[in-house]
Amino acid sequence: MIPKPAIILFLFMGYSCLIAQSNSDWSYKVKWQARPSIGLNFPLKKLFNNSITDNLIDYHDGTNYYLQVITVSYFFHKHWGVEFSYQGSSSNKANGKNRGNRFAEMLLNEYGANYFITPSSGASYGNSNIFEGNVGSGLIGIIYRKEFNRFFVHPKLAFGITSFYTDWGETILKEKNSNNLLKINYSTGKLPNDHFTTVNSLVVGYKITEKIFWSIEVSASYFKTDFKYKRKVIDQSTGMISISDFSQYKKDIFMLGIGTGLNVVIK
Repeated sequence: MIPKPAIILFLFMGYSCLIAQSNSDWSYKVKWQARPSIGLNFPLKKLFNNSITDNLIDYHDGTNYYLQVITVSYFFHKHWGVEFSYQGSSSNKANGKNRGNRFAEMLLNEYGANYFITPSSGASYGNSNIFEGNVGSGLIGIIYRKEFNRFFVHPKLAFGITSFYTDWGETILKEKNSNNLLKINYSTGKLPNDHFTTVNSLVVGYKITEKIFWSIEVSASYFKTDFKYKRKVIDQSTGMISISDFSQYKKDIFMLGIGTGLNVVIK
C-alpha cells in the first residue's frame, strides 16, 4: 500500500504542474525582490584552541542558526543581478550568557589553589540580540538567474565581512596567607574583529504566486581569522608589568549552510 504522505505529495505536485501550465509565463518578470530567510550553519573547521580566552570570543564552534534579516536583489538583465544581504547567526542565548561564567571557572581551576580570585569580563554582559546574533555578516554579490515559469535556480557569488566580538577579561588574584596582589588582563586590543568573507551559494525555489516565492538556499562560505590574545600581568605590590602573547587564533574557517525563506517581489 502506498503511504498517505506520498499520495498527498504526488497530488500536490500534479496540481502544481497543472496550475503552472494554466498560468501565463512568470519567468524573468522581477526587477526588485526581498528575501528574508532562516537556516543552519555547520562549521567544518574549529576556531577555538581549548584556551581560557576561547570564552572571551563571542563565537560558537558548533552548529548555529542564522536569520537573514535583510536581503535585497536587483536584476539589471534577464539573467544577471546583484544582491545585498545581512545575516546574524548565533548558537543559543544561554550559551552566550555563560561565557563569562566559564571564564571565571577556568580561572578558579588554574589559580584557585593558591589565590582568591575576583574575575570580570566583557563576556559577562553579552553582545548579541535576536536580529544580529553573535556573528554578523554583510555581503554583496552577483546572481545568475535561470527560470522555468514557476521554478527558478539562482547561483550566487558574494563577498563581504564577517564580524564578531573578542571581549576582554581580567582577574584580581590575592595570594592566600599573604597580601600580594596580581592583576591579570587578557585582550586582543580590538573589540569587534572583522574578517573578509567569500560565499558561494545556490538558491532554488517555486513561485507560489506572482509576488511570493518559496526558496531553499545551500551555501559554502570561507573567512580567515588572524588575531591573538595578549596577557598582561601587573604585580600591584611592586608595580612590575609583564606582557606576553597568550593565544593565537589564525585559522581558515569553512562553513556549510542551508536555509529557507520567502522571496517577496518589490517591483
